[in-house]
Amino acid sequence: MRKCEVVHVDQGPIGCTLLHFAVPVLISQLLQEFYNIADCAVVGRFGGDYALAATGTAGLLLSVLINFFIGFSSGVSVETARLFGGKQYEPLKKTLQSIFRLAAGAGCLFTVFGLLLTDRILVALHCPPEIHGAASVYFRICLLGIAAQLIYNVGTAVLRSLGDTVSPMRLFGASALLNLVLDLLLVAGFSLGVAGAAWATLISQCFLGLAILWRFSKLEPEYRPVWTAPGLSAGELRRILQSGIPAGMQAIFMSISSLLVQISINSFGAAAVAGMTVYAKLEGFLYFPSFAYGIALTGFVGQNLGAGRFDRIRQAVNLSLRTVICFTLPFSFLLMAGSGAFLRIFTGDAAILQNAGEAVLYTFPLYVLYAMIQVWLGAVKGMGDTSYPMLCTMFCYCFFRVAWCRAVIPFFPSMKVVYLAYDLSWLLMIAMILPRYRSMLRHHLKQNVNSAHSEQPHAV
Repeated sequence: MRKCEVVHVDQGPIGCTLLHFAVPVLISQLLQEFYNIADCAVVGRFGGDYALAATGTAGLLLSVLINFFIGFSSGVSVETARLFGGKQYEPLKKTLQSIFRLAAGAGCLFTVFGLLLTDRILVALHCPPEIHGAASVYFRICLLGIAAQLIYNVGTAVLRSLGDTVSPMRLFGASALLNLVLDLLLVAGFSLGVAGAAWATLISQCFLGLAILWRFSKLEPEYRPVWTAPGLSAGELRRILQSGIPAGMQAIFMSISSLLVQISINSFGAAAVAGMTVYAKLEGFLYFPSFAYGIALTGFVGQNLGAGRFDRIRQAVNLSLRTVICFTLPFSFLLMAGSGAFLRIFTGDAAILQNAGEAVLYTFPLYVLYAMIQVWLGAVKGMGDTSYPMLCTMFCYCFFRVAWCRAVIPFFPSMKVVYLAYDLSWLLMIAMILPRYRSMLRHHLKQNVNSAHSEQPHAV
């Protein structure tokens, strides 16, 4: 294994340092998006009637599980980075052993309960009858690989905390290529439809899980996990969970919000469901850069907070805001202009195209608000508060969106009500998170000034 490159962000050019943090994450996310596009195109063209709607509905269910562990892993990686930087290799080894066991155990439990409850969950979501069977098949097959997917997500976050940002990107790139080849073979070649797409996903998930475990077997002996050795004590594991669960809950509230809003979308039929599935592929080009920048800013703010460089925190947040605005605002309108041709890559169905086009028209002009939210969220979490972002996400994206759709759709039965729920929830989120960022920054600045005064020598 090559030596991990530890990045010190309390000095040097702020813009370049943030890009150094963000680019590997962004490349991985873009690889994910291009894979999703290719996968969606194959399924839409060769998967048969309603295949897009079925995979989109089942994909939302899977994202609830996966996104929790993505968020959880980001919280846990803060602890592994601290242990690695302090050369506390024995506790680091035990931490790695424990969190991988936790991911594997949780994955097995999710698989068992998911297989038992699949049909009940789809009924609860008001899944349209014409796509229920296909969605059930896709979800059940993909569930068999959920443990491997969780292991990969945990391993990716930990590797990044140890300084290795290249391996996760390479492993995912290989997995995405494998999945695409299998999609073409099973869906287009053997005409297996939704089941073929699910088996392609399952095989690529298992590849990722095994590959990330192999990568950890190549770590230095001082902190290489030993799977048969004891892990953390109950008290130590509880501390790890306390740092990871709020971040995981923030991610899962986003997925739960999508699932609950999906109930309203499902009431408009399969064309509306498929339209939102296709829309999500285009939205990724705006979402992923903002998401990557938010992750980068969290690490940057955290390190500079520890170093007392509050001037760099404020400069980084302001620079990040300018960056995401200058990128998201023009690019959102560029995507709007080319959305017609882009959406036809996935389907030629006029009803699906109309629904996807309306979603673009109603949300993309204000998408810059969501990008700015990611900056403030990253700053607040970097300053040590993971609970308030979780509460904001729960209220704005879960409670408000669902309440809005439930209250308004009976009087104005239109998908435009769903699109407006996203725009209004972004405005509400800004009203909640921006004051929190400002108050936290003032608090830390005041603490720093008081600390500096107390360290000054007193006159005798």
